[in-house]
Amino acid sequence: MNPESEHIEELIGKFLVGEASEAEAKELMEWCAISPENQKYMDEAQWILEKTQLPDQPEFNSEIAWAKVKGKIIPEKSKIRLISPIWKIAASLLLLLGLSYLFYILMTPQQEFQYLSENQVRTHVMPDQTEITLNKQSEIRVDYHERKNTGTIHLSGEALINIPEDKKVNWTVKAGELLIEDIGTIFHVNAHPDSPLVEVTVQEGIVRFYYESQEGITLRVGEKGSYDRSTDTFSKASANPNVAAFKTRRLTFQEEELGQVVATLESVYGKKIVLEGKIANCRLTVSFENEDLETVLSVISETLGLEVFDEGNLIRISGDGCY
Repeated sequence: MNPESEHIEELIGKFLVGEASEAEAKELMEWCAISPENQKYMDEAQWILEKTQLPDQPEFNSEIAWAKVKGKIIPEKSKIRLISPIWKIAASLLLLLGLSYLFYILMTPQQEFQYLSENQVRTHVMPDQTEITLNKQSEIRVDYHERKNTGTIHLSGEALINIPEDKKVNWTVKAGELLIEDIGTIFHVNAHPDSPLVEVTVQEGIVRFYYESQEGITLRVGEKGSYDRSTDTFSKASANPNVAAFKTRRLTFQEEELGQVVATLESVYGKKIVLEGKIANCRLTVSFENEDLETVLSVISETLGLEVFDEGNLIRISGDGCY
């Protein structure tokens, strides 16, 4: 079969599953207008699709589809005519194979997943082994299409997204009107609807952070991108090394003020911590690897010469100063 014939087959297949652009539909209609044989071939392809269509699939409406391009057609005599008997046999076989593939896609419709973390950090694994970890009070809706290799994560809240290295699916995160397009493997998104900022931090690979109508920014490993809703602007900064600690419990502080250290611990461990005395500006350099809060506070108290009092729902750290 020659390239022109294969091109027509591709147009027919795309048109029948509703994926043809207006220009492609116009080209196909022009081809049908050249000869009765061409129109008959198109009608037969449509008939096969309608007879094998699944009950829960939307019906194909040729009148609506053709109406989109009606009036824009200029028949061209130079277009290919499909009249060779041998070609018809080959084309019929190709059409059946092509439609079989299209039906295979139709029989694997888009899947939808919805998850709410509430008061716990929760991790969910998608069919392609992409791992999405939700921080507390976060929610996602995932549109996943296995055959098209596409997935969209609609996020409200905070999530760490880890995509396998073989990257079988092209993932996009939507936070309202903002889009985060994965070009890498691990990235963190903080997009609470009541916050003026949406933040994206890249741990591995590259991501693109943008609006459909605005170019946005490209982020690489160790960079944090922010979008300010009040000023409609994007900006870049160095990433916070503890941004994924709510999942990993891996913490690193380098000459960090105790006030900021405590804020991070509250976010990771979900406990209220109060500082008493002039100790908020004490600086700390230390790392923790998957330690419980009791161990972390014990190390901090010994390092800075402070006292820790655990009162159940409240933890007090007190001291006269730091040494």
